[in-house]
Amino acid sequence: MNKEAEKIWQKLRSYESEVFGFLKRSLGDGETARDLFQEVYLKALENIDRLDADRSLKNWLLTVARNRVINYYRDKSRRQFESINENHIVDAGHDDEIEEGAVQFALKALPERQKRIFLKRELDGLNYNELSSEFGLTPAAVNSLLNRARSNFKKHYQLYFLPDWVKKNSGKLPVEDLLRFIHVSSVHGDVVRQAHEKSQRFFSDIRHEWDKLRERFFPEERLREIFNRLGSLENKIILDAGSGAGMIAVKAALRAKRVFAAEINPSMIRQLRMLKEKLVLRNLIIIRNDIRRFCFKPQSADAVFATLVLHHLPRPEIWLKETAAVLKKGGRLVIVDFDRHGNKQLADMMHDLWLGFPPDLVKRWANQAQLELVDSRTWNSEEGIPVYYQIYEK
Repeated sequence: MNKEAEKIWQKLRSYESEVFGFLKRSLGDGETARDLFQEVYLKALENIDRLDADRSLKNWLLTVARNRVINYYRDKSRRQFESINENHIVDAGHDDEIEEGAVQFALKALPERQKRIFLKRELDGLNYNELSSEFGLTPAAVNSLLNRARSNFKKHYQLYFLPDWVKKNSGKLPVEDLLRFIHVSSVHGDVVRQAHEKSQRFFSDIRHEWDKLRERFFPEERLREIFNRLGSLENKIILDAGSGAGMIAVKAALRAKRVFAAEINPSMIRQLRMLKEKLVLRNLIIIRNDIRRFCFKPQSADAVFATLVLHHLPRPEIWLKETAAVLKKGGRLVIVDFDRHGNKQLADMMHDLWLGFPPDLVKRWANQAQLELVDSRTWNSEEGIPVYYQIYEK
């Protein structure tokens, strides 16, 4: 930041109490006011080179704050409407129609031969001997074909209740991970969104224990190793995406010029704020942001951390492209996540969307986003699940 920008920044900071007071009066909620306050000053930081010290910076800040308040109430109103529309208005008369739609969707997805034998058995009631005669197969072959048909029917029947983007990408993502959220008799609304909401409640409940739990998968010695691989961060801008209680953000703030901690969970944010105040980390900026929809400028970060985040994201391959755009040329993306595993009990407890991703699949997605793998390591966690880090360069 040049001298002129530093001068403007100091002047902007001199209006903090007035901006925060305006937000608190407008919202009547100190916690939300602090969230929007961070957004106002992030906006100011992003526009620092375009601001004029001779103009009224106070008026500019209050205009940004006013717009944030308007957007907040508009979004709140929309969320309340959508919540009522999706979750509370359930037309029981549509149940038969939904059931028929799921059946037709699943039948259409079956290969012709599987569909014929499935219908002959389930609809017409032919026994195995009759099916053998009808299809010219041995009883063992009939049993094998019928089992494949039933398995495919069940998968696509459940798939019907997932969002359209899942159906369209069912060949690219491990959709079977999402099918465990489907309980057909109670499916109303977007099950992926509902899984995300349950995940947020889980992290709120374990906020005080999260660092201990995280240590079982990602010990601090691995983080030290990653920092060593990255080299000096003294003049770098770091983004910690999904920062949780701040394990990465705090340690990065002790090394880097500035760190943005992006987190959506209010309980985790409160934990992180207390830690920031205790350690007096003025270069740590906490932002309430849903990282599924990035709000950061292109080429604004020297490094991005995504620690145990990827398996919570609905579209990880798209997220990687958006993250690549946020990185500066030569910037680094650090991913720490689960390898593919079968521990559904743990995944359900933590409300994970996906049961991990093979490193090669993540590498392929990253390469498509013009990111090159420069370092990686895999280890076994205390839960027996393989975990890896990958460092990519833009």
